[in-house]
Amino acid sequence: MYSKARISGHAAHAMVVVFPIALFASTIGLLLAFVRTRDAFYYRAAMDADIAGVITALIAMIPGAIDLFALPRPSRTRELATRHATGALLVTSVFAVTGGILYRGWAGRVMVDGRWALDPTIPLALAVLGIVLLVSVAMAGWSLVQTHHVGIKPARVHADRPSREPELDGPAPALDRAAPALDRAALARQSGLRSLGN
Repeated sequence: MYSKARISGHAAHAMVVVFPIALFASTIGLLLAFVRTRDAFYYRAAMDADIAGVITALIAMIPGAIDLFALPRPSRTRELATRHATGALLVTSVFAVTGGILYRGWAGRVMVDGRWALDPTIPLALAVLGIVLLVSVAMAGWSLVQTHHVGIKPARVHADRPSREPELDGPAPALDRAAPALDRAALARQSGLRSLGN
């Protein structure tokens, strides 16, 4: 199914969803850096990455929902897409809670022995849970693209012009049905010319 929500002919959901994935993964990396260094910069950066990830995930859900509701209702593709969307909501919720805890910790921080007292334990545990869930959600999304071809522009071979828009209705034009035979005839002529040249 060609994506209903697209930008310049490309599926918008696939273009935008990379941002929350990268930001959620960065949240874990930055929290681990904070655990190792105890530098408050990494805690604040993890909080910012988490919040930005939640915002971009919500943005990515808009074209995702448009594509989901365009799928035929009684189909395995729609069922898988619904599970993918539900999982994405769960992941976003987990990271929203993580971001809230990080923000509360940052807002209420106190200085102890020259360092900010910040506890990354619960946010890090939640972020790891979120990433594990995210892997499952991403695998479902990958299956939607690779197996069910959601967001993929249908290929239509035209002998006289390149395909710009999908043509899903009606039988293939006579010229399209004749194209394979024309290709075989052209190959036969080329191979005959090569044998004459030798």
